[in-house]
Amino acid sequence: MAYSQNSSFCSVTNTDCSLSSVILEKFKDLNVDKAKACRIDYKNSLVLCCSNCNVILGDSHGICGESVDLNSVICFKVTEDVLIKGNQKICLEGPLANCLYSYLQCSGCLLVVGAALQATPPNLSALRDFFLLQKDRINCYNMKNSTMVAGTTLNFELKPMGELTKLKQELESQMKRLDVLKALLSQEKIQRGGVDKLHCKSKRL
Repeated sequence: MAYSQNSSFCSVTNTDCSLSSVILEKFKDLNVDKAKACRIDYKNSLVLCCSNCNVILGDSHGICGESVDLNSVICFKVTEDVLIKGNQKICLEGPLANCLYSYLQCSGCLLVVGAALQATPPNLSALRDFFLLQKDRINCYNMKNSTMVAGTTLNFELKPMGELTKLKQELESQMKRLDVLKALLSQEKIQRGGVDKLHCKSKRL
């Protein structure tokens, strides 16, 4: 889902009750499939905003979980107001050690709101090509009850992600078993080949 860039949200305060209607109008302007849009309940959405200027960075429909270690919300889509800073950086220490990444900036105030990982060690490979929004740099506006809360107060961990992780672990375990079976079969084949050669030699003798 892509939103058109609009800095007017910078002037909207957290207590402004008209924010819901403003956001709903933005949703109506989106260039999305109408049939799909009818199935999405935007009135119950959670909107991710810059904690400094309230520019909209994404919504709950683009969230696929959170990384507790990185204190970040994992998003597979964000708005056009999230700018990817061109210069890639390498982190040498901390939770992003040995990662190549680019900063994510808010277009309204240029606050660094997260990172996009391009290259990672194996333990962070699942986060490549996603947008990581730092929880302490975002506020979350609840469309249902018109309230704004700090991102750090919410838990974005989704059960499906846990189930997928479990499934991935099971598949990896099965793959390891297959590798062991292949190695055993290969070893048995080599041994059989040796026995056959000995058998042929004994026949010749």
